[in-house]
Amino acid sequence: MDWELLLGIGRFVLATTLLLLLTVPTAFIIIQMEMKIIAQMNLRFGPNRIGPRGIFQSTIHGFKVLAKEDTVPDQADRSTFTLAPWMVYMAAAMSMLVIPFAPGAVAADFNIGIVYFFAVLGLSVVGLLVAGWASYNKYSLLGGLRSAAQMVSYEIPLTLSIVGAVVLAGTLNFSELIGWQLENGWLLIWQPIGLGIFYISSLAEVNRTPFDMVEADSELVAGPFTEYSGMRFGFFFFAEYVALFIMSGILVALFFGGWLAPWPFPAQLTGFAGTLYGIFWFFLKTYIFVAIAVWLRATLPRVRVDQLMGMAWKVLLPLALVNLFVTAIAVVVFDVKGV
Repeated sequence: MDWELLLGIGRFVLATTLLLLLTVPTAFIIIQMEMKIIAQMNLRFGPNRIGPRGIFQSTIHGFKVLAKEDTVPDQADRSTFTLAPWMVYMAAAMSMLVIPFAPGAVAADFNIGIVYFFAVLGLSVVGLLVAGWASYNKYSLLGGLRSAAQMVSYEIPLTLSIVGAVVLAGTLNFSELIGWQLENGWLLIWQPIGLGIFYISSLAEVNRTPFDMVEADSELVAGPFTEYSGMRFGFFFFAEYVALFIMSGILVALFFGGWLAPWPFPAQLTGFAGTLYGIFWFFLKTYIFVAIAVWLRATLPRVRVDQLMGMAWKVLLPLALVNLFVTAIAVVVFDVKGV
C-alpha cells in the first residue's frame, strides 16, 4: 500500500473540506461589510440590533434565505434548474484550491495554478447561462445571455492582464510568483497597467457595480435568478460574495505580494508562527480590496450595456495586448530572469 499516496489524498480532502467550510463565513463577513460600509457612507447606522453592534445581521439574512420555500416553475427543466446553482457555487469554491494563503497553506500548489484558476472560474458562465435557460422565463433567459456576453468578454483582458506578470516571473505557480516578488518587489511596481486592467475586469467578472448587468434588478427583475428561491437562490447569493473574496485574494497574490508584509518577513518566524503571520497579511490585504469594491458600489452608477462591452473590447483588450508586448520586449532587452 502506497502510504505517501494515501497521505496526499487525505491532505487534499481535508484542505478542500476546510475551504468549503470557509466559503459560508466569508460570504457572511462580506455581506456584513457591505451593509455597514454603505450605511456609513449614507450617514446611517446600518445593522445595529442582532448581536453586538449588529454583527450577526448577515448571518440571520443567510439563514432567512435558506429557510424560504424552494419552488420550481411548472415548465422549467427541473434537473438543469437544480444543477445551475451548484455549478456557479462550485466554480467559485474550487478556484480557492490554488490560492496561497501563507507559506505552505495552499490546498493544491499546482505548477499551472494560474491556468487552473482561470479554467475553473470560467465554469460559472455556464452555470449562469443554464440558470437563465432552465427557468423558462424571458427575463431569466435575457439575463443569462447578458451574463455570458459580459463574462466571456471580460475573461479575455482579465487573462491577458496577468500574462505580463507571468512573463516577468517565469512561472505559472502562485507560490513561486510570490517568491519572485519577495526578491524583486511587488508586481504592483512592475505591472501597474496590468493591475488596473485586472481589477476592472475582475469587478465585471464577479458582476460587481458598476458592471452588475447580470442581475440588473431595476431592468431584468433579478436576471437569471428571477425564478429562484430558497436554498437554490442562496447558492447564487453566496457564490457572488465568495467570488469577490477570491478575486481580491488573487489580486493580492499577483500584484501585492500575497502573504508578504510591506516590510521584510521576519526570519525568526518559521513553521506555524510564520503561517499565521502570512495568513494575517493575506486576509488583511484581501479584505481591503473587498472594502474598495463595496465603496465603489455605494459610489458609482451602473453603466449601460454598450458602455460595458465597449470598455472590454475597445479599451481593456488593446491595453492588455500593449502591456504584454512592452513587457515581453523589456524582458528580452534587459534579460530579466524568472524564478
